[in-house]
Amino acid sequence: MLIRALKNKLVLVCLILIGLYVVVSIGGTFFFQFEPNSQDLLQANTGPDAAHWLGTDYLGRDLLARIIYGSRISLTIAFFATLINVTVGFLVGSVSGLLGGLADRLLIGLVDIFWCVPPFLIVVMLTVVLEPGVKNIFIALGLVLWIPTARLIRGEVRVIRNAPFVKFARLNGAGSFKLMMRHILPICLPVLLTTAAFSIPDAIMAEAFLSIVGLGVQAPNASLGVLISDGLQSFRVYPWQWLFPVLSLIVLVLCFNILGDALHKAYSYRAKGLLEHD
Repeated sequence: MLIRALKNKLVLVCLILIGLYVVVSIGGTFFFQFEPNSQDLLQANTGPDAAHWLGTDYLGRDLLARIIYGSRISLTIAFFATLINVTVGFLVGSVSGLLGGLADRLLIGLVDIFWCVPPFLIVVMLTVVLEPGVKNIFIALGLVLWIPTARLIRGEVRVIRNAPFVKFARLNGAGSFKLMMRHILPICLPVLLTTAAFSIPDAIMAEAFLSIVGLGVQAPNASLGVLISDGLQSFRVYPWQWLFPVLSLIVLVLCFNILGDALHKAYSYRAKGLLEHD
């Protein structure tokens, strides 16, 4: 499935761009001379030039360094939120689909209750309760994003729970946990990969929204959402302070969405091939 997805040149370009984002954001000041929080009021609101490639903000901080640092925080939040998403979603969905009966009805009823409430409302409520901060943001996002994942995994498990290999494993003494980890997880891995690829941009956009309304990352930390929020304050006078963070966010989200779309198509092709083979 991965090989088929990587045959698309656009996907390769997106992977390269994502890799550059990750490497540069982790490397940070190794690649550039300015610290993200280093202030120089004499250079405040300077436009793009040879010294500051993307200009400076209202405190004279280098915007490129801030975007690199902000990308690191945004990607960190998205990664851990997605990790919580696929972990909780897989456990709830596989337990519900594998056990069936009362356990299935209770778990899927809980999922349906969460499904009826707007996700952003839950995220905002959790953020207010947990207080704004990097750690609490990815916890809040992770506790919301798992709901559609659980429904997808439950559907996959309900299809395969009566398969011969599952019955054979049970006859050989395999418990539910062993079945989940050794037999169900490998089969559900393509779904989890596709879900993760779509979940990361969702988490990045949600973090940006929270930061813009003041419930996200707090100063002196900076995420892409914080930079966009700061740039909006002086958009008409110093447009580069808003434009470059927005472009960075668009490229990052677009790359992950293209990757997720390619994985989804490759998985659909794989599933169709398996059905035709059967």
